[in-house]
Amino acid sequence: MKSIKSDIKNKLFSTAAGVALAAVMLAGSYVPHANQAPTRSHAAALLSPVVMSVQDHAEKSSRELFGMVMRDPFYEYNTDPVNYPNSPNKAALERQASELASAGVRWVRMEFFADYDGSVPAGEINWNKYDYFIKELAPRYGLKVLALLNVGMVSYEGKTVRTIAFNDPPDGGGSDPDDGSNHFSRVFAGRAQTIAARYGSYIDAYEVINEPNISWDLWVDSGLKGAEIKPERYAALITNAYRAIKNVAPQSEVLVGGMLLGSPPEGQDHNEFDYLYQLYVSKWVERYQALGFNNRPGWNIVPWDGVAIHPYFIDPQKLFTRLKDVTHRVRDRGDGKSKLWVTEIGSESPPPANKGDKPTKDEISQAYYLRQVYTGILNDPELKANVPHVFWFKYEDFVPGNYTHNYGLVRLKESGTTPGAYDPSGEVAVHKLAYKTYQELARGGAPTEPTSAEVATQNNQLYFEQTGQAIAPQFAAYWLEKGGLERFGFPITRPTPMNGYLSQVFQRAIFEYHPEYEGTSNSVLLRRLGAEFTQGRSFEKATPETVPSDRAYYPQTGHTLGGAFGRFWQENGGLAVYGYPISEEIAEVSPTDGQSYVVQYFERNRFELHPEAHATPYEVQLGLLGANLLETDRWWR
Repeated sequence: MKSIKSDIKNKLFSTAAGVALAAVMLAGSYVPHANQAPTRSHAAALLSPVVMSVQDHAEKSSRELFGMVMRDPFYEYNTDPVNYPNSPNKAALERQASELASAGVRWVRMEFFADYDGSVPAGEINWNKYDYFIKELAPRYGLKVLALLNVGMVSYEGKTVRTIAFNDPPDGGGSDPDDGSNHFSRVFAGRAQTIAARYGSYIDAYEVINEPNISWDLWVDSGLKGAEIKPERYAALITNAYRAIKNVAPQSEVLVGGMLLGSPPEGQDHNEFDYLYQLYVSKWVERYQALGFNNRPGWNIVPWDGVAIHPYFIDPQKLFTRLKDVTHRVRDRGDGKSKLWVTEIGSESPPPANKGDKPTKDEISQAYYLRQVYTGILNDPELKANVPHVFWFKYEDFVPGNYTHNYGLVRLKESGTTPGAYDPSGEVAVHKLAYKTYQELARGGAPTEPTSAEVATQNNQLYFEQTGQAIAPQFAAYWLEKGGLERFGFPITRPTPMNGYLSQVFQRAIFEYHPEYEGTSNSVLLRRLGAEFTQGRSFEKATPETVPSDRAYYPQTGHTLGGAFGRFWQENGGLAVYGYPISEEIAEVSPTDGQSYVVQYFERNRFELHPEAHATPYEVQLGLLGANLLETDRWWR
């Protein structure tokens, strides 16, 4: 074993990066990315070329396909009044951005709302609710923003404007009496322009009205009499909104709001095909072209740059046919620019009762549907050319205390003090199977897929032919310093974001990179595998009064430590590496070889006593918890 370790060190130090690493190690510390602020290095680790080496071989257009409807920043204002009073909850917003980046999300969809909570004058937009995510987090984590402009942002003189005003006839008001606008559409276009002027290139695209052909807001506001924004009225609204946005942010794309499939409940007036046709032949589109707006650089021949659709509750094969049919209708109208954006699609799945449970039947169905949708588009040349972005609905289940909708890929941790609220940390309680599926598709492959030796060499990584994997630079020094091969075993996955942290599975541990501890010995931590594997188990605790003098008692967990395990613990990192003992010494059959061993569980691992190796460095060995967790296929929880 010692000769192997020497060979590994020699191999590592033979590279240019290894020489630099050796020099730092000899100086007594190894600080990855020490020149970066913690949050920025966190994002860099999640998005770095080394981490994304599989994805580097994927086409850029494939990465662009992956969008997600996020938890709107609007809802994370003053949710942590202790740390962020009357401010956006930066911790929760950054946790969400980290989780989205970990999943491989490229686009996020969020909505703007007028405010009536007293934080700004009634009906105004509190920009403080949006600036941090749009201007700081999205660029940091490589996220492009699609902004939904919907009825919730429309206000006039401090009051909401009723949704039924959508269908009011033109009133000749405004600076252009012939533009087909009514009061509602002028207020809408003005606010759209204000948003676009404020954010400029920070927002990449705008979706104008959510589901205009079958509007839930209109259906309710009309007393269940009508759900359709009349195509002629919507055509005037989007024409004026397009001009307003493009005048201040010409690089941004503007989309026809995501249409639902079918006809409105009040009658069979228009399905999505008929509705779209009515938009293209509208007199307001004709006027837009007659005035020459279609000849402006970056402007389309029609007053939109893309068409959005929300194709829920449809079999994948029928979905693909429908997407092609809609695209053909767009091209038939002479519109060669507009692509078809799927800005909402999803399926429900309640999370399991316990974090460590196997995937439920609903989880499997949700993940299978997600895989069918994305792979079907990626593998069909026509669809891939015409459907650039698909937004899964959505990131999180909502709403705490009333989970009537479980479309999310995660269930967030709930507040322990405020009923019906999320925990201020924004932490994820459970990742569903579909989150893992999305990650594998968006990032270009499963973590267990081999890394090529050539890629590892190019990135100065330590590569192992035995498993076809390479150690991430963030973990190389820790692996060597804390025992290397004999302590942790070989790497058995690629470096992959797990639970919001760059992680890598080794045979006997999972390493996590914690940039919040950069510059300290805790920038690399072992995942709490011992606690995970013993979830649901109960261990008899020690009685402090009867603990022998040769054993240490830890009141934090009620357990003791001594003997060979105690010596190993003290000599190999102790509390910082392994955590507290969470069991006493017990006899247990190994899941690896079926033999019985004396073991003891710690927060981050399991110690095994091997008497056949007494008086050697291998008398105490770490359990193969990394390999065991990978075999259960629940590492992503």
